Amino acid sequence: MDVTIYDVAERAGVAASTVSRAFSRPDRVSFKTAEKIRRAAIELGYHQDLEVRAGTNRRTGILGLIVADIANPFFLELARGAGHAAATHKMIVATVNTNESHVRGRSSITALTPFVDGLLLASTRVAAADIQKIARGIPTVVCNRPVQGVPSVLVDNHDGALKAMLHLQAHGCKTVTYLAGPEGAWADSMRWRGIIDSVNAPDRDYGRGLQPTRDQTERLAKIQVRQLRMDAPTVTGGRRVFEIWKDSPSDAVICYNDLVAIGFIQGAKAHGMRVPDDVKVIGFDNTEMTVVSSPTLTTVAGPLRTVGRVAAANLIALIEGMNVPMSKPRRLPTRLIVRESTGPTG
Repeated sequence: MDVTIYDVAERAGVAASTVSRAFSRPDRVSFKTAEKIRRAAIELGYHQDLEVRAGTNRRTGILGLIVADIANPFFLELARGAGHAAATHKMIVATVNTNESHVRGRSSITALTPFVDGLLLASTRVAAADIQKIARGIPTVVCNRPVQGVPSVLVDNHDGALKAMLHLQAHGCKTVTYLAGPEGAWADSMRWRGIIDSVNAPDRDYGRGLQPTRDQTERLAKIQVRQLRMDAPTVTGGRRVFEIWKDSPSDAVICYNDLVAIGFIQGAKAHGMRVPDDVKVIGFDNTEMTVVSSPTLTTVAGPLRTVGRVAAANLIALIEGMNVPMSKPRRLPTRLIVRESTGPTG
């Protein structure tokens, strides 16, 4: 991650506020202190323009939104929600696409920071430690993953995975494959954990009125689950992972997102398989593609637009100097939208 005023302050042996003042108001710092800070900055390769921007009171009226893949409808919904919240405060949202690249995520944040009042981070490719560092220099809110000490708004993916498994047990499924998303993605790990918990501890108290009945608990405990990881969380990735899945098929698949589910269905149909008769398919996110898919897609719906709206509202509150909860993420519940890809129960 790029060097910040905190790194310069540590090297120079002064407070971070002194470093900020040395760059933004050098007349208020002694020559000796300013020179010590200047040498530390040169040694560390510090680019002062970022922190000068963060340390001033100048407003741009712009929120920066960093997304992993703008082609994914998931992020379009987040952006719409964020844009709505920004507009009510006469602000706009500038969206930057990282194309699922960790390097591009870091460089995008560096490039965007001088020109925005705050950052909304919706990329899985930025490390938590880096996000914490960023948040010390500019108001920051994270979307759909928790980061200690940084406000976050997220979908309850564990809750969604349990709902998907309860639906599949009602169909009598005995084997379920989870088509996993990007390795290290928080949403992916929580969905898989929800699937595992549904079969290993089906009688636990899940909250939100989701407690399975005794019959459901017994059926869930008998389901065999496995995970297959694809090379990309896209329609193409879904078609490719089908080629692996078909060598050892299962009664149903739960997919990391709707794009993967649609690609998987395309692969199944190309090989003469029938959905849902031969395999039942569930996606995640309830994007607009789910209703134009053939068959239409059963999916776990997260309130994505609400995530974007609430995250942006929290960010604006931070920018305005208001208190925003840091210790506990705001978790929004899911709904299972049943369509043709799992068929009627009974």
